[in-house]
Amino acid sequence: MNITTMVFRIISIPLSFFHLLSLHQLVTTCAFQVLSKPRTLKTNNYSKTISTSSLLYLAPKDEHSHAHPEAESITRRQLVLSLLSSAAVINPLVAKGAAAFSLQQNEVVSSTITMLLAEGEEQVIASSTVSTSVANAFQNAIGGKLIIPPLDNRSYEIFTIPNNGLRVVLCSDPSSNTASAAMDVHVGAASDPDNVPGLAHFNEHMLFLGTRKYPQTNSFETFLSVNGGSSNAFTDSENTVYYFDMAANDDAKLRQGLDRFGSFFSCPLFTESSTMRELNAIESEHAKNLQSDIFRLYQIEKTRANPLHPYSKFYTGNKATLLENTKRQKIDLRTELIKFWSMYYSADQMALAIVAPQPIPLLKDMVVSAFGDVPVNEDRKGMKPEETWVEKIPPFNLPPYGVGKNAVFVPPPAKEWVQVVPVADLRQLILTWPIVYENVQDKECQFLNKPAYYVSHLLGHEGPTSLLSYLKRQGWANGVGASTDADLSDFYTVQMSVQLTQKGLEHVEDVVETVFSCIRMLREDPWPRYVLEEVLQISELEWRFLTPGSPEQYSQSLSQNLLRYPESLVIAGPRRLALRLLENEWIDSNKPRMGFASEYQFQGTLKSTLDLVSKLTVDNCLLTVVSKSFDGKTNKVEKWYGTKFNVKPLEMAVRNQWLNCRAAKTFGIDYPRPNKFIPDERGLVVKKPVKGVDTLNAAPTLEERLKPITPPSLIKDNDRWTVYFKQDDKFGEPKAYAVFELLTKDAFSSPRKAALASLYQVSANDRLQEYAYDANLAGLNYDINVLPRGVRVTFGGYNDKLLDFAAYVSKKLSQEVITLLPDSQEEFERYKDELRRAYAAFDVQQPYSHAIYYTNLLLQPKAFQYTNAEMRTALENVNLDDLTDYVKKIWDSGKVEALLQGNIDLTEALDFVDVIDQTLRFDTMSLGDLPPRLEALQVPLTDPGSNPVKISTAEPNSSNKNAAVQVTFQCLDPSEKAHVVVEVLSSIIGEKFYEDLRTNQQLGYIVSCGVKAVSSSRLLSFVVQSSIAPVERLNAEILKFVNNAKKAFLDPLSDDEIQAVAKALVLKKTDPDKKLASEATRNWNEIATGRLQFDRRQKEAEALLTIKKKDLLEYWDANILGITGGRRMLVSEVVPRSGEASSRTPAKSYNVGNKLGFEDVDRYRTERERDKVDTITS
Repeated sequence: MNITTMVFRIISIPLSFFHLLSLHQLVTTCAFQVLSKPRTLKTNNYSKTISTSSLLYLAPKDEHSHAHPEAESITRRQLVLSLLSSAAVINPLVAKGAAAFSLQQNEVVSSTITMLLAEGEEQVIASSTVSTSVANAFQNAIGGKLIIPPLDNRSYEIFTIPNNGLRVVLCSDPSSNTASAAMDVHVGAASDPDNVPGLAHFNEHMLFLGTRKYPQTNSFETFLSVNGGSSNAFTDSENTVYYFDMAANDDAKLRQGLDRFGSFFSCPLFTESSTMRELNAIESEHAKNLQSDIFRLYQIEKTRANPLHPYSKFYTGNKATLLENTKRQKIDLRTELIKFWSMYYSADQMALAIVAPQPIPLLKDMVVSAFGDVPVNEDRKGMKPEETWVEKIPPFNLPPYGVGKNAVFVPPPAKEWVQVVPVADLRQLILTWPIVYENVQDKECQFLNKPAYYVSHLLGHEGPTSLLSYLKRQGWANGVGASTDADLSDFYTVQMSVQLTQKGLEHVEDVVETVFSCIRMLREDPWPRYVLEEVLQISELEWRFLTPGSPEQYSQSLSQNLLRYPESLVIAGPRRLALRLLENEWIDSNKPRMGFASEYQFQGTLKSTLDLVSKLTVDNCLLTVVSKSFDGKTNKVEKWYGTKFNVKPLEMAVRNQWLNCRAAKTFGIDYPRPNKFIPDERGLVVKKPVKGVDTLNAAPTLEERLKPITPPSLIKDNDRWTVYFKQDDKFGEPKAYAVFELLTKDAFSSPRKAALASLYQVSANDRLQEYAYDANLAGLNYDINVLPRGVRVTFGGYNDKLLDFAAYVSKKLSQEVITLLPDSQEEFERYKDELRRAYAAFDVQQPYSHAIYYTNLLLQPKAFQYTNAEMRTALENVNLDDLTDYVKKIWDSGKVEALLQGNIDLTEALDFVDVIDQTLRFDTMSLGDLPPRLEALQVPLTDPGSNPVKISTAEPNSSNKNAAVQVTFQCLDPSEKAHVVVEVLSSIIGEKFYEDLRTNQQLGYIVSCGVKAVSSSRLLSFVVQSSIAPVERLNAEILKFVNNAKKAFLDPLSDDEIQAVAKALVLKKTDPDKKLASEATRNWNEIATGRLQFDRRQKEAEALLTIKKKDLLEYWDANILGITGGRRMLVSEVVPRSGEASSRTPAKSYNVGNKLGFEDVDRYRTERERDKVDTITS
């Protein structure tokens, strides 16, 4: 269960999320563990995105994506602090690790388009926490009708359950096949008792483990698994959010799902046995986080807070805090849990959101029935948890001292640096400014004007006159980012992060001075009016074309915002700027604005922004430097994670240098130029009448769901070009996407060329960034990605200026590519250093990621995935001349496959192709020379009683004491029926696997079962990571479960029960696309893989409707148990070097049979590529 320890809400303007993102299918890192119930600390990922450099671009969570538990909540903090993400971006051998559930992964088809524009419900421009007291204060003043986006045709109602005061927001979306509910409880880890750290987080875990009404431990998860659903939760500082989704075709089942969910909040059991057992899950979760720089740096920040303030607490808890310490204090843990729940889980402190296809009156009836019994704590009615510290305890020992009316200014204490030794090879400068609210009016100003949004926009800008531009010219930095971070009722923080080069680390004092020079400019030099106007225009453009996303994400957003905002602004409040019209008037219309509505609104925004800038001072700044170079030079160790760090006094001369910093213009830093890429009204015209906008709100019948959508048309097909095109007639967005892939064998034909390809991409993106940044802000994006089969260039966004943008970028990437290469050896080494550290970050990934990585290696031909070791070696052996030679030849010859889709007509599409053709100027390649498509390597057949293929490796991070095992079964049957049978099996047994190994045996926090695709094959995989059990036991328990599953879980099922599971999957597969980007992504996947089955979802849905019990049993016998001819089974295990889960260190090579060490990988792959047909091994 997730705890938002790192509430780093992003306020920077959106830019290119996909630079290097699709490089070797980064999406696979974020696809694994949907079933692993990662109930840990989670970051609220609502906001638009970030401002940072090429290596750290990462898409925000899209409504249509499922995420890895640690990537699920990726935000600014993770981007700027962790090279683990960089490694995934750069290194296919890291990135391909974690996919298990997305059936399009590892087919050398990235979801480029979807990540091009991750727009939708959850793209929130500022997720500032507005306390409930502020929201309540505005409620009567604002009132009014709920403001919804212009393209949102769904029905809404907000009401309060009369008998308990529970506030509810309902959204009826008849076009959806899925329902979701989310409950936000206004209490979090900041309210932990001082003597029981982690209690709120533990309480969150416990609510899933049985209620008086539904006492079976995993009854809710079991119910959801057979109804196409899932659940999760996270604990924030001041809020805890629970949510679930499920198929919504059956009103009675949805009613039951809501009733089960409602019992969490009316009658949880907190049984003694579950309480003791779940402590192991908390400990396993903590063990997983021990080697995470995200958690470690966050806790370091908390050590700098006032120790009397709740922000300083250890939020996640572990066995020591929850069991050993409570025993020592003679505290009964179960009693403490019940006390906490009874005190804070009061209906008047909760907000519920439901998004479902059912009509509002029916949903309302379901809600009152399921949640009417949620109790109210009459003793605390109307009291907020934060009242115990707001305006009573200052959060930081920084000026001004004290809180509220008692605030005083005194001479600042001696400034200091905190120097931190990271796990990964990070090199970061972090400047953090705590902004303490002065009073309710100050908080209201932040809430209405969102000044941090404008400040972050300028500090994190990447244009020609930006701070980053100067730092790059000096060779000091690779990227910058600015946003808000911690966000509590009494304060929030503004954070600036600089990704340093080695030279920048040596000049870190100068880097800090430059940051304060930039802030000085914001404070002293007049702000051009167009800067504020453009920020508002871009925000309103996104609002204008905001389209529905996944019910799960949207329900979470609605529930949280119902507590934070007045009812009229539950949707618009966090997504729009400049909410105040006049002193006592707020926006009351959904009509998009092209500028500020009045001079009062403009001046109010400017004033609040300048007020914020005035607080970004030297003396109010917490300075942190992160580098491996501090290892061996520290004298402090953080209590909970063991992080080594120093507190180093800052010399007064340096402080004075920063206080008297030079003017920004002496460094060439200035306000950004006007953004020429913002589309005008003429460019926002939809060119074809859209028939889908109204019908999206009509509930589709099963027959309509099974009817294929119109596929793209083949408009050009010769030995040079194969082009597919589809003009949008459904979504009504003035956007288009264009994907061009030059098929060539030479670009990725060796580790050396793959390393050069990565250098090319890093260099090209870095050099293009100053031009492309404004385009990114205005919704235009590009991606250059070298893949095993060639080079892919993708463009997307508002079609108004898309062709001109694409023509410029493609010309730079090809004809003028030399201008995108490093000017000097120093610059080349800067890029090389980025890649080197990214590849090295593989070593500190989680053990289960390493297990999955080796599985993926053994399933793919060598030319489609090189090993991490190969890439690291190759990188060290290339130079600038090699890179120059490589890029001169990369576009020489080939054939292009392309898709153009969106708000363009046929003539424009052909013109687009002609422009790209004239720009790339490649020679035609004969069909016989085109690179082959991916085919999965066949795992050897083995008898059930014989040893399968097993690769055993030692965990490269000696400090990580977790063991991990992945057991995978491969099925080569390419038929739709075989593909969907394994999905049904996964739905049925996945929750049972989790319940057995995670809930009952408590073997580890990471426990998952899921389906993955490699080419036309399907894989059923089981993964466990444990800090208490060695790989031998994990392997044995997985196989024990597999061997017993048929008798225990499949044999008892009836055809009707199986069809219920199948129909839930049908609803998910046939859920109508709500975004142009989603449909275009699916179409491109079909083109790139050569399958061209544009009606794949419908064909698979039809196959699902034919599934019978015998199909499951036959599949299980043939492919999992291997009774009828052997099975293709692959085991990947990672052994820690120390700790309770350690065992004998694996050999580097076994050089015999099916047992492999990491040095045997090349031999095995060579043999499997050679032996297309195999015989059974006994």
